[in-house]
Amino acid sequence: MHRVPFPRWLVLTLLVAALAGCAELDKLVQETKGHVRLVEGLRQFDRGEHEASAKTLASALTMGLSAADRASAHKHLAFIHCTAGRDRACRDEFRKALAADPAMKLEPAEAGHPIWGPTFNSLGAAPVYGGTSALSAGLKQYEDGDYEQSAKSLQEAIDLGLPERQRAAAHKHLAFMHCSESRERQCRDEFRKALAVDPALELAPAEAGHPVWGPIFRALKAGK
Repeated sequence: MHRVPFPRWLVLTLLVAALAGCAELDKLVQETKGHVRLVEGLRQFDRGEHEASAKTLASALTMGLSAADRASAHKHLAFIHCTAGRDRACRDEFRKALAADPAMKLEPAEAGHPIWGPTFNSLGAAPVYGGTSALSAGLKQYEDGDYEQSAKSLQEAIDLGLPERQRAAAHKHLAFMHCSESRERQCRDEFRKALAVDPALELAPAEAGHPVWGPIFRALKAGK
């Protein structure tokens, strides 16, 4: 009885498949270890332990992470660098995060941060605006005459992040309220902020004719 020889090509195929399987398993193990390390670094970040968090996140990146986890690690390293005034390092980490996950967006609370929010948006990533609902509430409160609550809502909207024209509208209405309360300096400051965001800003006819803030706005618009 003749034995049929086992095809050599099949032996090689099975060997390659086994090795590939081992490689995939090893990759999965490394990513799991890296993820655990990442979670530790994120917890340190949330506790305000930024120096320790930076070391842990950097360590997680060397252990191997999935694309989403790499993006998260680099994003939080960017936050740490921005907070410490290291703008270049902050930008570099944001770029690495976007390289790992080009569709990455900041959470609304993150996007509204006064330091790293503008830095992230300046890199060309699509910004996430978290202040639109607060703006709508603030404008309605203004129309209803609830000026104290309106001022709080408008400031909250600005802090959470708004598109340029909406941010200008928020500052404009804050200016109206300051002017109405004879706080001329604050009124001028808010108008200046509105014009810095939208230099083409104009008041509506009914707004422009107001005896208090109308002349102040026109003077600032004219550069006086």
